[in-house]
Amino acid sequence: TQQIVEFCLQKDPNNRLQTAAEMVTFLDQALADEGGGGYESSSGVWRPQPTSVTPISQNRVLSAPPTADAAMPEPPPGKRRGWLWLLPLLLLVLGGGGWLLWSALDRGDEGGVIELPEHNGGTAEGVAEVVVATATAVSPAVIPADATSTVAPTITPLPTLTPLPSATATLEPTVTAVPSPTPTAGPTSLIVGYSVNNRPIEAVRFGSGSQVVLFIGGLHAGFAPATVSLANRAITHFTVTPEDVPQGVTLYIIRNASPDSPNVTGELEGRLNANGVDLNRNWDCRWEADAKFRGVVVPDSGGPRPFSEPETAALRDFILEIDPVAVVFWEARATDGLSSPGACGTRSLVSAPLSQVYGVAAGYQIGDFENLTNQEINGDGTNWLDDQGIPAIAVLLPEYAEEDWFNNLEGIRAVLARYAR
Repeated sequence: TQQIVEFCLQKDPNNRLQTAAEMVTFLDQALADEGGGGYESSSGVWRPQPTSVTPISQNRVLSAPPTADAAMPEPPPGKRRGWLWLLPLLLLVLGGGGWLLWSALDRGDEGGVIELPEHNGGTAEGVAEVVVATATAVSPAVIPADATSTVAPTITPLPTLTPLPSATATLEPTVTAVPSPTPTAGPTSLIVGYSVNNRPIEAVRFGSGSQVVLFIGGLHAGFAPATVSLANRAITHFTVTPEDVPQGVTLYIIRNASPDSPNVTGELEGRLNANGVDLNRNWDCRWEADAKFRGVVVPDSGGPRPFSEPETAALRDFILEIDPVAVVFWEARATDGLSSPGACGTRSLVSAPLSQVYGVAAGYQIGDFENLTNQEINGDGTNWLDDQGIPAIAVLLPEYAEEDWFNNLEGIRAVLARYAR
C-alpha cells in the first residue's frame, strides 16, 4: 500500500494511475507482493498465501501497468465482495494524498523534501522521499529580518473641511445722537437788544460752563461813564487772559446798557434814555411813574409802566434766558465804594452773600444803599432780581469817571471763583 500511495502522489499526472482498472490491477499486485492470507483477486482468481515472504527491495521500483486496458473476464457477482471492503480505505488514502499534494503545490514559495511516515504494515525500510519542485519564489527564511521597502508609501491627503459660514445676525443701525453745539471759550459777541434810538446793546461771552455770571455796565452811561469804561476794560482783560474764567463758568459782560443817554457826568440828564426815563426806575419793584432822585420826585422818570423801555425789557428777557447765578450792576457813586445787595422787601432774600464776596475782595463797603442814605428807591433793578430769586448787587464806584480797575478786578475774580465748579 505504501507504493500505491507513492504512485497516487506523483507530481507529474502522467506518472499516476490513469484508470480505475489500472488501480485495481496495481492494488492486486501490491497485496500479493506484501504477502497476506489467501484472497480473491480483482480478476476473480483466488490466490493462496505464499509460503514465504519476500521483502520488497528498497531499490525495486514498481512500474505502472501498461496503459492499454487488458481484457479481463467479468468476475461473478458473488466473488467481488471480497475486495469491495478495500474501496473505502482506498478512497480515504486517495483523499489524504490529494490533500497533501494540494498543500505542497499550494506552498509555491517553499522548496525541499516532504517526509512521509513509515508504513507500519510493510517490510520496506527507510523512508520514501518525494521531491517537490522548488518554487521560483525566495523562501522567507532567506529574507533579512530588517529588510525595508525602498518604495515610498503613497500618502493620500485627507480632504480639507470647508467650515460652514456662521449665521450673521442682522444688526440694527445705531442711531448716533448729534451733540448740541457747545459754546466756544470765547470771546463771543452777541446783541441782547436795542435802545430807543435803535442802538445795539452788546454782550460779550467768555467760557462755556453751566454757572452763568453777568456784569452790566452803562445803565447810567452818561451819568457815570466810568461804568462803561470798566466794562470795556474787563472785556479786554478776559480776551487777553481767557484762563481767568474758571472751568464751569460762563461769563457775560454788557458794555453799555443805555447807549442813548447823554454824556452829562453826575447830572440827572445823564441818567435818562431817549424817552426821558431813568432806566434804574423802570423795573417792577415798588415802581412809581413819578420816581424820586436824591429824595426829589422827578415826574415821568419811572416811565408809563414797568419795563416800558426797550432797554430794560431787553435786559429782563436776556437775564431770564441765561438764568445767571449772579448779576452785578456797576453804578456810581459812593465814597470809598459800596457793594449793595438787592432787596425788594425789608431785607435781601438771596443777594447778601454776593455783596459780601465782591465787597471784601474789592475793599468796598458792604451795606444796603437805601438804609445808608435813608431814602426809598422806586423801580430798582437789583431789588426786582432779588425778588425773583436771582442774586444781584449794585457796585457803586468811588468816582463817576474813574473805573478803579484793580480793586474791581479783584471783586470780579472773587465772584467768578465763588461760583466756579
